[in-house]
Amino acid sequence: MPDLADLMDELKRSDLAREAMDLLETALARRSTEERGAFWRAVDLYYFSRKAPPEPGVARSSAEPPAIG
Repeated sequence: MPDLADLMDELKRSDLAREAMDLLETALARRSTEERGAFWRAVDLYYFSRKAPPEPGVARSSAEPPAIG
């Protein structure tokens, strides 16, 4: 994950975020490597798709919910 270093820097600044990440890591530890990978890929798709502007000429899917904001 290319932005993991940035995420870790942010977590160091926030005790609440670190506690939340610890809970998430504990829950994910019960899952298989494949399931954990799928979870993080889904997180990437969800968050990064909303930050990046759509490419010119690419129509949005009707199944994709509209961006809020």
